[in-house]
Amino acid sequence: MNSSKRGAVYGFKLQSLDLLLETKSTDRKQTLLHYISNVVKEKYQHVSLFYNELHYVEKAAAVSLENVLLDVKELQRGLDLTKREYTMHDHNTMLKEFIQNNEGKLKKLQDDAKIAQDAFDDAVKYFGENPKTTPPSVFFPVFVRFVKAYKQAEEENELRKKQEQALMEKLMEQEALMEQQDQKSPSHKTKRQQQELIAELRRRQVKDNRHVYEGKDGAIEDIITALKKNNITKFPNVHSRILETSRTDGPMR
Repeated sequence: MNSSKRGAVYGFKLQSLDLLLETKSTDRKQTLLHYISNVVKEKYQHVSLFYNELHYVEKAAAVSLENVLLDVKELQRGLDLTKREYTMHDHNTMLKEFIQNNEGKLKKLQDDAKIAQDAFDDAVKYFGENPKTTPPSVFFPVFVRFVKAYKQAEEENELRKKQEQALMEKLMEQEALMEQQDQKSPSHKTKRQQQELIAELRRRQVKDNRHVYEGKDGAIEDIITALKKNNITKFPNVHSRILETSRTDGPMR
């Protein structure tokens, strides 16, 4: 990232958090956020619950600060009109009491609105954004979406691990069962090895994305020759059986 002519990269825009969901693995089952969640859980557990520090983000996202500031200004204009009305009717006790009771409250609202505006501006600048172009309606929802997506990624990672563990246990049980069957019946072991070899040949054929063509010694001979070149001698007994069968029956077509 720092090797281009644009200069050094010291951070990223908040909108980049949304892009973490768009960058996916080759099988399209995981996103970059799933990977980050795994790394955080394994190596940075002290920050894994960072979202607990983001207090009232959802509530802040539902409030329009711009509308709040406009409402405070409207209240100030209303109080100014009341004061002008009172100067023309200074004998009106109701206006006098209204001004006395609410002028202090309005001042407190104005102070709170100023504090909220300054705090928001500081928060936006802290994350490298511009307060003039990043209103609260854009700023806070970014965190709401990210926290929601991060928690979901955590849950999906945990579910995936449980599924993998269950699958591993099932495979181990099947392996143990096959070993027992092999000990009881050597012919069953030979048959299983033949099936494994054929499955391996098919996997390699699909992986290479090429057809099996018959050579001068037959298709099976060609495949076994190719396997020998790749040092695949996992099933020597099966290898000899297939050679014997292919020579007896003739080339496969």
